Amino acid sequence: MFVDLAAVDRNASVIQNFADRQNWNVRPALKAFQCPQLCAYVMRQLPKPRGLVFRLRQVDQIMTAAPAGTDLMMGYPSTGGELRWFLGSQPPSGQRSYTLTILASSLENIEDLAGLARTTPRELPLNVALEFDSGEGRGGFVFEPEISEAIKLLRRAKRHLRLRATLCYDGWATLTGDQNYRLGVAKTASGFYKGYLAQLEVEGGDLYNPKTLIRNGPASSNYQNWAGRPEINEISPGSAYMYAGYLQTFDNQGLVRAATQCSPVLKDIGPYPSELITQIPQPPITAHAWYLLGSAWPDSSGTQPAFIYPPGVADNMRAGGRAAIVAPNGALAVDDYVLLWPNQSGEGVDYFGSLHAVRNGRLLDVWPTFERPTDLQ
Repeated sequence: MFVDLAAVDRNASVIQNFADRQNWNVRPALKAFQCPQLCAYVMRQLPKPRGLVFRLRQVDQIMTAAPAGTDLMMGYPSTGGELRWFLGSQPPSGQRSYTLTILASSLENIEDLAGLARTTPRELPLNVALEFDSGEGRGGFVFEPEISEAIKLLRRAKRHLRLRATLCYDGWATLTGDQNYRLGVAKTASGFYKGYLAQLEVEGGDLYNPKTLIRNGPASSNYQNWAGRPEINEISPGSAYMYAGYLQTFDNQGLVRAATQCSPVLKDIGPYPSELITQIPQPPITAHAWYLLGSAWPDSSGTQPAFIYPPGVADNMRAGGRAAIVAPNGALAVDDYVLLWPNQSGEGVDYFGSLHAVRNGRLLDVWPTFERPTDLQ
């Protein structure tokens, strides 16, 4: 797996320029990178290093590479095991200073945080972000009585918990690239968000500073359709930095492919087409068949990465496809590589133990990806 840092730079500029025109901050979704050094590389390009992290176990890993003063916020609520492990542990010795905001998507989350805050060796007060549902039923606070109770819990625990942010993500915008549909999703989600923020101001305005409250919103697939909507003050694209394959039908102007999977050619199967078992060629011979060591790297939807090199490479469906391929005559040899474009960025990286960072065709470094959990956090 390699990442082209020149392409990342270009994509980062496209994202930041759009955000600047809207007076938004950018908080990259770090799950798109799955690598502490790449997370740090992207965040160092921002006016202030910020990131949206999705597992508490990755926070300390990220801070081995990220600059001092990095501002991290959780994009998912943490499991009870994660919270107990993280808030019960000492920060690593010599760790750079950073800010962390933990996401609460339920009353139970807030209650757990309030209880664990009484004994944690981590810095207090704990920063909290409230997740609001965007009208899609994806989770988070949605009903007024529940939001009222969340505000009361935060007020009772204000010695240990500090409301710092809100999050409302319109995840269903990824269902289709249709512009009218995605505009409708943005309109609906921002309308819900406006109502939540109004209730928060009326009932909990004493718990936060409205000038500094982080109001996090959309990601790669739909942030452009939130232009001019005052409910948010920051966005969290992730896959756009790498230009994942699924973004081909979304707002991808100016983006270039930055992430490439490499699958070595393992075996020469022979001319294509040929009879199964006997392998006797069946003229006219139009291509050559090969077997790969990898390439069956689907994302969570089951979508396989797209072949991008050599030109004309395709699945050999007669032999099962994916690891079995056909390519134009003379295009490949054993130990060559077939290159693929992952449909989802983070899921594409997650198959590999390292990223090869390149620029202008030169290998600069090899970066380990996130360590795997070894327990039931």
